[in-house]
Amino acid sequence: MSNNYLPKKLEIKYSHQIDGTKSIKLLNGTLLVNNPNPELIDINQIDEEKWIEFWDAVEKIGLWDLEEVYESCTLDGGFTWKIEIEYGNREINSYGANMEPKIIMGDKVYSVLEELYKSIEELISLD
Repeated sequence: MSNNYLPKKLEIKYSHQIDGTKSIKLLNGTLLVNNPNPELIDINQIDEEKWIEFWDAVEKIGLWDLEEVYESCTLDGGFTWKIEIEYGNREINSYGANMEPKIIMGDKVYSVLEELYKSIEELISLD
């Protein structure tokens, strides 16, 4: 597989006081996935086609255009998230607390975080 589709850096983390933490982090050619149980996935086992679909999805949801900070105050409960990705000549470093980015596709509003997690699940399903 060509290294052209592999990220230089990939770290995504979502923490919710009630629902716990989900995360994925690239470490030495391996994806450490906690969703919520830890799993290691060799990135070289992921097809080039899946990487292409993943990067297309990232583009479609507008991930590269996110603002650096999304924050909203709440008194009780809440969630935090962060996204750090370097791929090719693109880079995103964004985080938030109790607020998340949204995107409009057609006549519907979607959570960028939910769409990103769907894309990650597709990427790492090795069947």
